[in-house]
Amino acid sequence: MPGGEAPVPAAEHHDDGARTLAGLGEAGVLRLIGRELAVVEERRPWPEGSVGIGDDAALLPVSPGGTLVSTDSMAEGHDWLPTWPAGVRTRGFDVGWKAAAQNLSDINAMGGVPTALVMALTGPRRTEAAWIAGVARGLATALLRLGADECRVAGGDLGGADRAGLAVTVLGRPGAHGVLRRTMGEQDLAAVRSEGGAVVHAGSAPGWAAAGLALLLTDRAELEERWHALAPQDRPGPRELVRAVRAQLRPRPPLGAGPAGAGALACGMDVSDGLGRDADRLAAANGVQLWADEAWVAEAAAPLRRLGRLLEIAPEEWVLGGGEDYGLLAVVRPGHGVPPGFRVIGAVPSSSSVPAGHRLLGEAGWDHFA
Repeated sequence: MPGGEAPVPAAEHHDDGARTLAGLGEAGVLRLIGRELAVVEERRPWPEGSVGIGDDAALLPVSPGGTLVSTDSMAEGHDWLPTWPAGVRTRGFDVGWKAAAQNLSDINAMGGVPTALVMALTGPRRTEAAWIAGVARGLATALLRLGADECRVAGGDLGGADRAGLAVTVLGRPGAHGVLRRTMGEQDLAAVRSEGGAVVHAGSAPGWAAAGLALLLTDRAELEERWHALAPQDRPGPRELVRAVRAQLRPRPPLGAGPAGAGALACGMDVSDGLGRDADRLAAANGVQLWADEAWVAEAAAPLRRLGRLLEIAPEEWVLGGGEDYGLLAVVRPGHGVPPGFRVIGAVPSSSSVPAGHRLLGEAGWDHFA
């Protein structure tokens, strides 16, 4: 690889004599986590009458329009490896960041604003306390840097297990334009079927997280061999390698795009399992078809060409079938313009037409049990 450097940010250093969960005990671990999360509470004090971390349960303000709830779990060996074949050790920070990001993305996709987060963290007795502190730091940093300006950590649970795991639940309130659902209202659906509609996307370019996962899952020696076998002009550079791995480990959902655009969107959902699979779900929920503009697919795939040559994968497969980019896929309401932050990537044809220069978005993508 270029200069002999790893194609990813340096892994977290570990000290063989570092404290472990068993050494600190539950009370010590909770104090450690609390210190890492304190930065969020310092910047976002709880409203009067609320109860956050430290009691048997949290007491949260009730949103007038109802409460949105999303939960996701991550498990060692399934969602991450302690050390990837590419030689990268998984940081606790990355696990915390990603667990927060994927739940924040769900609230955003429904036009909501995240307001509170709770987590359940498990791990073996031998788990290094520094790794656990990194998880909490990753959660806190994601809230601060991704734009979850109203979200606070309300508490959680700590337990033992054979392998590390993290489950996060995020609560939110509907934004100013109400809830954005996967299913269109009757009037919007009738208009889309009659007139057609624009398919739009907000967030990071699809495909980069999938490319990052492919890099991480490829043996380091094989990566080196393949890289050197390529012509110099076909070799991906450090920026491409780092961008791909960061997209996988630290996704950046477009928080704010959902609530800001909900008034102009007929339906929407976050892209977590791949553009094709999630577009197929959105289409099935409304009895329509979603088609991608071939020109957009080619444009999105172009920056991934050299990574595709390295890993012998057509970049279009990552764009349409790769998951975990956590963008927002939606259909514009007839008579409305494209909301700021969104880009037209395709079309929903009227019931009597097929769009030229487009391909039907199918169900290629991630399946947890495949």
